[in-house]
Amino acid sequence: MCIRDSLYTDATTPFGRKCVIAALEREIALEERFIKLSEPGDFLDVNPLNQIPALFVERGKCYFDSDVILEYLDTLHENSPLIPELNKFECKTAIHLANGVIESTLLRTMELRRPECRQSKTFVNHLEARVMRGIDAMEKQRETTIGDWLNGEEITTAVALSYVDFRFSTEWRKTAPTLETWFERVSCRKSMELTAPMRERPITVNNKIGG
Repeated sequence: MCIRDSLYTDATTPFGRKCVIAALEREIALEERFIKLSEPGDFLDVNPLNQIPALFVERGKCYFDSDVILEYLDTLHENSPLIPELNKFECKTAIHLANGVIESTLLRTMELRRPECRQSKTFVNHLEARVMRGIDAMEKQRETTIGDWLNGEEITTAVALSYVDFRFSTEWRKTAPTLETWFERVSCRKSMELTAPMRERPITVNNKIGG
């Protein structure tokens, strides 16, 4: 049923995207497999919660939750770590912040897909405010320099901002100039371009892609 080192995801999930970017950045062999959660089939053997991303690896092991997958990927390469040991807790906290921005944007999108008569404007406003507070916090801690390797925090932050652009608004740039400059530079990386939302085909990572 499963293929070795297969990442189950889809074309729009930001949590799956950050795992693929991490594999691309660290040149880790990985095959994406797009699935429909409405028709999970055998995928429930990989993740009984029917959530993506989920990683199936050799020896029949399965890992789910994007941050767990990032830590696993960190064991498969000898380059700069995705989760640096130095400032590890700061890095993980920043990842959690970016995850929160993604989750709030996702919840907003789901709320607005409900029939208009059932939507909660109060809830939408709460989520939008939470997104903007998260971006304000990112702005305060962001430097514009980019190293040769993106770490897990940088990947998750870039994916979060891209998802906000995709599902919410680009207006955050007006109050986050440092973050905007950084994001524009990161967005030019091959790993970001190859994983743009709504791509038609999954990716197989098996060689060096360059910056």
